[in-house]
Amino acid sequence: MRTLRSILRSSLHRAVHRFGFRLVRIHPFERAIRNWELTHEPFYFVQIGAHNGITSDPFHRFLLEGIEWRAILVEPQSSCIDVLRSIYADREHIHIVHAAIGPESKPDARDSDTARTLTLYKVRDDVQGLPHWANQLASARREVIASHRDRIPDIENWIVSETVPCVPLSEVIQQRGFPRVDLLTSDTEGFDFEIVRQIDSLPSFPQFIYYENLHLPAEEYARSLEFLKERGYRTSAVNNGDTFAELRSPNRK
Repeated sequence: MRTLRSILRSSLHRAVHRFGFRLVRIHPFERAIRNWELTHEPFYFVQIGAHNGITSDPFHRFLLEGIEWRAILVEPQSSCIDVLRSIYADREHIHIVHAAIGPESKPDARDSDTARTLTLYKVRDDVQGLPHWANQLASARREVIASHRDRIPDIENWIVSETVPCVPLSEVIQQRGFPRVDLLTSDTEGFDFEIVRQIDSLPSFPQFIYYENLHLPAEEYARSLEFLKERGYRTSAVNNGDTFAELRSPNRK
């Protein structure tokens, strides 16, 4: 016999389907973002480490559905940039930036060339037979790439480096004229706290921050949580490898 809950659920789904929609269960972090964007249009999104825009990207669907989203997608890997530009070619409000995020300190005139670049370690693009996620491994920290030897035993043979341009977070946002950041995300294989701490250089704190903590040493991850708590954020774990932070105090600096 069907329960009352089952009957109500079926009736609700049928009613929604009639208008061309469907009901799905969503993560709490997504619910918070969806509620915020309803009263904050346009919605300003900055993604650091966008990769190819699809693989393991929890925000690809947001960009496709969010008509009022203004986005900056930052990605240092040359092989991913053309893919990103192709995917979002028809979205004039989505800006693709081929760079890495570097430190906020202003370079000295004598070494400005090296200060505006970063050494990126990654798995070679032409290697056959590796797991599909291997080309997502790109980091400013070589040891993070090498740490995957438990799943790719000979990974040391396939690690290469390339020099990529880098700019501070505040500069990327300022160049695109964003008045604020509603959501900042970072997936940079171990460099994520370095990204998050740069919110101090922004005119106001992002309402939401979503960053990968999987490759952060325990001490550094603890410092990132304390850093966010001190600035008025409430944090929660997502998918056993990511952290979501929501600003609960007034947006103050």
